[in-house]
Order: sequence, then structure tokens, then C-alpha cells
Amino acid sequence: MGRLPGFDYARPFFYMVTLKATEGTAEFSRITDDAELPRDMRGRERYLIANDITYAFAKVIREFAAKHAGVWPLETFIVMPDHLHLLFHLRGGLPLPCYVEALMAELESEYCRLRKCKTRIFEREWHDWIVKRDGQLSTFTRYIRENPKRAWLRRRNRQYFGHVRRVRFAGREWFAYGNTAILELPVLEPFQCSRKWSRNDDEWREAVGRAERIGPGGAGVGTFMSPCEKECGNAICKAGGSLIVFSPEGFCERWHPSQSKEALCAKGRMLFLSLWKADAAKPDDATLYCRCHEMGDVMMRYF
Repeated sequence: MGRLPGFDYARPFFYMVTLKATEGTAEFSRITDDAELPRDMRGRERYLIANDITYAFAKVIREFAAKHAGVWPLETFIVMPDHLHLLFHLRGGLPLPCYVEALMAELESEYCRLRKCKTRIFEREWHDWIVKRDGQLSTFTRYIRENPKRAWLRRRNRQYFGHVRRVRFAGREWFAYGNTAILELPVLEPFQCSRKWSRNDDEWREAVGRAERIGPGGAGVGTFMSPCEKECGNAICKAGGSLIVFSPEGFCERWHPSQSKEALCAKGRMLFLSLWKADAAKPDDATLYCRCHEMGDVMMRYF
């Protein structure tokens, strides 16, 4: 993909890089099918089963910094069945693409040695995130380390992931991702809270109070984007209820819930709805704002 325009990729930031395998490549590792998870020597649950490629790739990654003075040792990474996540930390010098492409070449060489073949194993385009805001480093580190758990959850609960369906709700046709059975719950409670509300306002307390009363037989409905709506969503989840979340963006082929919502989705307690197909490019903020209001208006007219 194109890098961030105007950004100097030689700057000594942390960068999360994702490398995706080409179609037909042997699995780099495997997600366990076991319901009862195996544990490592420290008693930690193991979601990922390593193979010869996993071990070989890990060795290449750990030794990479010794060959390239401009990058710190790569200590945070995960070798998934069809992709890799790595956290690069540059010392300065060459730009990030030079190191990424060098690592790709070394991994490809090792793969071909093991499989006795000559082939391209990674897609030409790779993705990066620049970790430059306070607090982001721990978030990206946790995201990488918890990747196998999220993949295991999706594998164990396939019916709630990866299938975009059409449903009719509130008098409109929607694209749906998640557990559509939530639409049949006896209690569907709408939440539309102003961003102007503060925790001291009666409206805020009333909305959170309604959320706390939604249990396993009900679901909250809304965009859950404003601060008050987010607190209501957390209260609903804590009380055992479900969520129907309106999304101003459609669901592309590789779309999946955010890290914080995957476990809830895997339990069948979350449904995402959107009135729009996935856009080729991310809609601008003005478009997203208008879409949120349109969905909110549909909801309030229905309820």
C-alpha cells in the first residue's frame, strides 16, 4: 500500500507491520481446534500450534537486528497461519520499507529452503501503522500478542464471523454482521445520547440507568459513539445484555470487529448493522457524520 504522504519513514518510531501470505502458501502455523486449550510450561493457554515454518520464521525475525544496525531487535511479533504482525523499532538511518523488504526476502528464502521450492510467499503490498501517540505502543503490543486468541474465537464461533447478510429492520434493508438472532430478542432498547451531556447531567444518569437494566433477554441499539453511549454500551455488556451497533461504514471482505468487541461477538451477543456497502475508500468525516445521523433518525422513528 502507499505509505503516509509526506511522512519520513526513517524516523525512529515504532511501526506495526502486517505481511500477508499469497494464496496457495503453506500455513505458517495453525490455530488449534481444541475446545479445551493446551497449555504451555507456564500454564498459559495456547491458541497457536507451531510448525517448522513457525520456528524458522521466529529464528529469522529474532536474528534480523544483528544484521541491520538501523533497527532494534524485533521482540514483539506473531506468526499467524496466513500473515505476520511485527513491531519494528527504528534506530534511524534507512526508511522502514528497506527493512521490511529485507525481512520479507529472508523469510521467503527460509520458506523456500524448508519447502524445497522457489516462490513468492508474501503479497507485494504490506500494511503499516505508525505508533506515535501516547498509549498506542501498549495497545499495539497487546493486539499482536492476542491475535491467536481472537482467531481461535472466530474459528470456534464461525456462525458469528465473516458472513455479511441482508436483514430487514426498522423498516429498512441493512447489511448485517454478527448474530442476527439478536433482532428477535423481546427487549430492544434504543440509545441516542448527545455528546454535550456530562456525567453530572440527569440525561446521562437516566440513559446509563436504562442500560444497567438490560439483561440477557434484551439488547441496546445505537451507534454507541458518544461518551455517554459508550458508557451505556459497557453497562449493557456488564449486565449480560447484547448490542446492536449501527456502523456508518460497510463491511469489506476482511472486516472484523475491533479487538475489544470480538469476544462479545464470539458469544453471540453482538450484531453490527449498516445501511451501506463497503466503500472502496474510507468515507470522509462529514459523510460518516451524516450517516450516523441518518441511522439514528431511522432508529428513533422506529421506536
